[in-house]
Amino acid sequence: MRTPALLALTGALLLSLAPLAATAGDRTPPRALSVHGEGRVSAAPDEARIGLGVQARSPDLATAREDVNARTAAVLAHLESLGIPAGDISAPGLTLRPEYRWDKAKEQQVLKGYLVQRRIDVRLTQLGQLGVLIEGAADAGANEVSPPVLGHSEASRLRREALAAAALDARANAEALADSLGIAVGPVRSLDAFQGPQPRPMASEMMLRSADAAPGAETYVTGDLVFESRVNATFDLIVPGA
Repeated sequence: MRTPALLALTGALLLSLAPLAATAGDRTPPRALSVHGEGRVSAAPDEARIGLGVQARSPDLATAREDVNARTAAVLAHLESLGIPAGDISAPGLTLRPEYRWDKAKEQQVLKGYLVQRRIDVRLTQLGQLGVLIEGAADAGANEVSPPVLGHSEASRLRREALAAAALDARANAEALADSLGIAVGPVRSLDAFQGPQPRPMASEMMLRSADAAPGAETYVTGDLVFESRVNATFDLIVPGA
């Protein structure tokens, strides 16, 4: 059982805390503004990855292999003539697959020959040689060429620059809104960043169309890579007299 003195002390504490609780409940939450920002940075690519393929079909497996290996050697010699380091060339394996046809009379599959393939992957750091590389590889015997994948050796730095530009754009958007209302933007409260998709050259399609229209090493155009980022930001607002 509580004593009268303890009951009196408890009551006094409750009374002293009540105004504090009421004050905390009445406090106006800080004003905030959420905005979106975007950043774009473009740069000329300084490297490319090219996939070259050599394939041959023949009823005789050895004949198909000899054909593919001879043309692969010619393609590798072409790459060497361009001064491409051996470490930037990969041609590790051979793929072969039997091919069949359906014999209606016998109602069974009949072996008609073999498909033999080699793949050569190249990293090119002298993009002025892109057209010469591809055209020369085709002349040497490559009968499959994948579209070059262009890149940049400082892609990480360029992505960070795009992020910084997106953050500055978000603050500029917040300040434009705040100025129109006669208030000021305070510190950032939260910031969420999102990287854009893998950068692609702005003129990649132009390169393909140009190559179709006028084949030749001089028709290969790389264009610029575009790095994109976006942010969602929430800023505190400073209201005069608040």
